[in-house]
Amino acid sequence: MNGVEYADELEAFADGLARGDGTLASARDALIGVTGTAFFVEAAAVAAVFHGYVRVADGTGIPVDELVMATTQDLRQELHINAYAGRINSDESVQQRPASDFNPALD
Repeated sequence: MNGVEYADELEAFADGLARGDGTLASARDALIGVTGTAFFVEAAAVAAVFHGYVRVADGTGIPVDELVMATTQDLRQELHINAYAGRINSDESVQQRPASDFNPALD
């Protein structure tokens, strides 16, 4: 992540949050070590807000838009996102169509 201050530490912190494994504590400590507590609190707050957005979207049944469905099939399978019950709110048939069908700039 060129140009992002503390990119390595932020990425490790985000990975630790996402993985839910034993790496979170050391990533948190490393981020605090280079940025200080105030910066860390802001980073943690941003992560929490995005987590909340996902929960709200899932809870309200907001579908994934067609362009995202068409361009993320492999990623969603790799991350096991299709296992979530909320996937029924999205049109999976569009994933067989090229992304340019939904955004001509991607042609």
